[in-house]
Amino acid sequence: MKLDGSLTANLEAAVRSSQRLRGQKVYPETLQFWSELLATARRVMGATIDSETPRIASLAVQLELEIRAFRGG
Repeated sequence: MKLDGSLTANLEAAVRSSQRLRGQKVYPETLQFWSELLATARRVMGATIDSETPRIASLAVQLELEIRAFRGG
């Protein structure tokens, strides 16, 4: 997945967007992007541990919960 900006910035933007769109329908492509972003975050956390890892982990959990809510789970 090619990201514009840092992984942290993309996760923050995705979480903000998902919270803003809560209760509305979103395009399947949006959910797919968020899911791919979440998978990327998991891969990075599995391969690298640095000062950003706790922030990435926190944002990944938030995004996962948002995705589940949109998918009705």
